[in-house]
Amino acid sequence: MKLLSKKSYLLLVFSALAVLFPVFILVLWSFSDKWMYPAVFPQAMDLKIVRQMVKEPNFFPAIINSLMIGLATTLVSIAIALPAANYLAFQKRLSQRLVEVIIYLPLILPAIAIITSSQVLFLQLRLTGTFFGIILIHTYLCLPYAMQLLLESYRQLGEGYNLTARSLGAGPWMTFWQITWPLLRTGVSTAAGLVFIVSFSQYLPTFFIGGGRIVTLPLLLLPYANNGRFGLASSYSLVFLGCTWLGVFILKKVIGGMNNGVKRQKRTANLWKKRNTA
Repeated sequence: MKLLSKKSYLLLVFSALAVLFPVFILVLWSFSDKWMYPAVFPQAMDLKIVRQMVKEPNFFPAIINSLMIGLATTLVSIAIALPAANYLAFQKRLSQRLVEVIIYLPLILPAIAIITSSQVLFLQLRLTGTFFGIILIHTYLCLPYAMQLLLESYRQLGEGYNLTARSLGAGPWMTFWQITWPLLRTGVSTAAGLVFIVSFSQYLPTFFIGGGRIVTLPLLLLPYANNGRFGLASSYSLVFLGCTWLGVFILKKVIGGMNNGVKRQKRTANLWKKRNTA
């Protein structure tokens, strides 16, 4: 038992180092003024790179645009995936393997082919260069992630709770709000966080459909990384990580987890007891 706990502790330490070490390198690059080979650490530290990043005219608009697009894509994807996953989880006409193939189809097809063909359609619909067009293409690419997670959540939940509630006289909306939603909150919050991360990191869809009019953090980050300007690329990467964490944190707080669902179920059960006793 002690050996097992020691192995678990070492594995935890190794995992933490594996996650934090790249972040540590990004911090060093962001605040380094001179870092020449073969020095292991920067020879000089300064805030010049950070100041240059903040003075970028598109810096703050890119953060706002990325958060808005990511959150909007998440809401639209979850709103579509919830009823679709509910139907596909319990339908009997199609095999579950075929359902999974259909869900993963947008990810199997080459992304560049989908994006370029979508750009022609979006040009005809005058959606290029608009937030709505970017949210639509992001939703198309992010929806499979939400669908798969919510599909598994519905399968684990089963139909028993809903059938019991319906047999006791509860309507569809009350059944969903009082029974299904509290039990699905963990899966919904996980799906929302994953969709937000995927949408927040999209480069090609935003570049093609945005038409250069709408700037996001990936559009600012990748040119610096490709041109070898590692200091600015590292600074933008840290901002990228912080904004991603902020967006996932907001979604977790808004949607809630399993504990909130259990508390809601307890309140509902107490309410039903009071009504029955009355």
